[in-house]
Amino acid sequence: MSAEIETLRFRSADQHGFDATIYPALDSAAPVLIFFSALGTPAKVYRHFGRELSQHGVQLCAPDWRGIDSSSVRAARASDFGYRHLVELDMLSAIEGIRQRFPKSPLWLGGHSLGGQLALLAAAANPALVSGVVLIASGTVHTPTYPAKMRMAIRSLVYLSRATGAALGYFPGSRFSFGGREAAGVMRDWSHVAMTGKYRPLGSQLDYERLMGELEIPVLALNFAADGWSPASTTRALLNKLPGKSIVHWQWSAADTAGVALDHYSWLKQPALVAPAVASFITRAD
Repeated sequence: MSAEIETLRFRSADQHGFDATIYPALDSAAPVLIFFSALGTPAKVYRHFGRELSQHGVQLCAPDWRGIDSSSVRAARASDFGYRHLVELDMLSAIEGIRQRFPKSPLWLGGHSLGGQLALLAAAANPALVSGVVLIASGTVHTPTYPAKMRMAIRSLVYLSRATGAALGYFPGSRFSFGGREAAGVMRDWSHVAMTGKYRPLGSQLDYERLMGELEIPVLALNFAADGWSPASTTRALLNKLPGKSIVHWQWSAADTAGVALDHYSWLKQPALVAPAVASFITRAD
């Protein structure tokens, strides 16, 4: 059983406004997982995951990305932003808003693909506010962590995003089946990780590499064998930045999911295979 779905409006320190959909459990003190989307992915696509998770005693908050759906801004030359804005402004605003709405609930951060990477950065920057992190189909985009064919694809996206960012002031990802209309700054930070393996968001004063090395909270990472965009090797490289004391890494094949070969996005169509295990991990950790 779960309670009625609701929408909260958050406002970041730079006055960016955005909505978050809440999938509450019957117990208002149940853990809350703030779950951030993959690049260019509307938060509404996580609705089935949120409903299923709430049925298993974990509440889900799915915020809209800056630049998508309810966001008060759109990526453009005159409206640029990067990882610093997403992590240090928007994610912090979501954390503070959920803490006010659910003052008795343990608060977890998580995300899908890039959303998971940024959730980990936000947890590293605010460890006292976060009980744990959940990464689904999420790993570094550092090119050496991929098989050879994908390394070429990642490098091509780096050069393409640089060229289009300079020409247009944003990255038209939907034209290339990679994200949506993305801020040039987001793609600059993405490209920096792809080429160096280091998380150093432009304009940030925080040393995320050091902060991740000091993050000692439970972390669950889930990979799918059929996922070419986030293979287990990329996740291991990301997890290697952490102290390693409370990390659980699941690598699921079709044998783990009732014969269904899940990949980077198809897991969203099978929430009953994923949500119960994630909820069990969170509730046991708390």
